[in-house]
Amino acid sequence: MQSDYSLLITLGALIVLAPLVRSLLDRVGVPALVGYIGLGFALSMLDLQWSLITPASDAVLSTMAQLGIVALLFRVGLRSHTRALLAKLPDASLLWLGDVLTNLALGYLVSRYALALSLETSLIIAAAFSATSVAVSVAVWDELNRLDTARGQLLVDVAELDDLSGVLILAVLLAVIPILQEGGSQLLPLAGVTVLSVLAKLVLFIAGCFLFAHFLEEKFTHFSHRLEGTSTALTITILGVGLAIASIAGYLGFSLAIGALFAGLAFSRDPEAVHSDSGFAYFYEFLVPFFFIYIGMQMEPDALFTSLGTASVLFLAAVLGKFAGVAGPALLALGRSDAVLLGISMIPRAEIALVIMYQCRQFGEDIIPAGVFTGMVLVSLATSILSPLLLRRMLDREPAR
Repeated sequence: MQSDYSLLITLGALIVLAPLVRSLLDRVGVPALVGYIGLGFALSMLDLQWSLITPASDAVLSTMAQLGIVALLFRVGLRSHTRALLAKLPDASLLWLGDVLTNLALGYLVSRYALALSLETSLIIAAAFSATSVAVSVAVWDELNRLDTARGQLLVDVAELDDLSGVLILAVLLAVIPILQEGGSQLLPLAGVTVLSVLAKLVLFIAGCFLFAHFLEEKFTHFSHRLEGTSTALTITILGVGLAIASIAGYLGFSLAIGALFAGLAFSRDPEAVHSDSGFAYFYEFLVPFFFIYIGMQMEPDALFTSLGTASVLFLAAVLGKFAGVAGPALLALGRSDAVLLGISMIPRAEIALVIMYQCRQFGEDIIPAGVFTGMVLVSLATSILSPLLLRRMLDREPAR
């Protein structure tokens, strides 16, 4: 009974502190996720002193973190306009491919050869490197009324494509890493068969989401709205269906995160469903902080200082990779100023990168050592702070166009 009270007190404190932390950091232009991760790390430090987190409490917080991932990626999908993305693919594809391929290669090479990490760990870091935190940079562009410009929309398109490719890479990783762990003489053929199996199931799942989106979703949404009568009830119904779609992805062997993204995409083409995003915001604001808080809780204090060397190398590679991968191709199509702006805007690694690291922790300490996990969290924090600071200075000095 006492542990139940301890859990309720912990949850209550986190629910109260999360919006306060966000409000304080918003005033100084720092992304809220920085505060959430700091809050989780502080909780882990207090736990070392007073044993606040029981196994039951940790299980509940872990579940809240998983629901936070589902809410995070469902909203990413819901706010992505698939048809518009496909229409803009010719313009955004050069930057997107340059970004993803450069960062996959650089992330792997630096991890494998500069840091001497294992093959599996290097592949995971490479996947995390390929993702971009669209929310961090977009908030600055929006704040300075530059998001509706051609450059701002190009940034959104490339970053959304990054998110999609990052989640697809995660789906392949979650299937391949166990094969690599087992090793053996049949490693390559077995890995090849596994990748083909994953891709086949992924195509099947995406096809199912496509059929639902085009033939059932709009009718279902309109029927639910007429039946229930309120936007709040509609939001809850959409969330329930989204969770069911995410669960189907889990049943097929994917993570809930992958299912949540495509569930959001399935509803994104319907204006009525997208309109419910304002109601969904309450669930989002409640659940998503728990994911970042739990990330902070997973940072081991002993690994914080020992991981600084790893974090420094990864930080330099992360900044260089995004800048070269985006600014390089952009320089061919745009001017130098625009190329630099887009390169800096793509530097942050936060939501998707942390989801990849968190999901891959299931493979154990051998694959994601505490120092590597902590180092990547520090990279996420540093890039999420650095990019907005540089962007504000550059956008303030440039006329809107």
